[in-house]
Amino acid sequence: MFDAVINALTALGQWLNAAFVAIFVALWQITLDLFIEAMDLLLQGVTSVLGMLPAPSFLAGVSLQTLFGSLTGDVLYFFGVFNIGQGIGLLGSAFAFRLLRKVVTLFQW
Repeated sequence: MFDAVINALTALGQWLNAAFVAIFVALWQITLDLFIEAMDLLLQGVTSVLGMLPAPSFLAGVSLQTLFGSLTGDVLYFFGVFNIGQGIGLLGSAFAFRLLRKVVTLFQW
């Protein structure tokens, strides 16, 4: 008789434990979702502020396409041989990664 009561209390305790864990996991996921939404709103605000900034006046008449278009064929050949375009892209991505790392670590590095 006591075994049935103990088994029932054990089952109730396991059910309450499972319910508590499920509620805690759900609350944690809601917290993560709210954090992601807040970061999304913050980054959208930053991009809108950056989008409103005007371009500098000394860059008004300059475009990379016209600058590269005015290069001679020899220079363009060596740009291709030495992979200058890929190198510039690699440098840009490295700089972006460095800035992202500084932002993620809250400027500690």
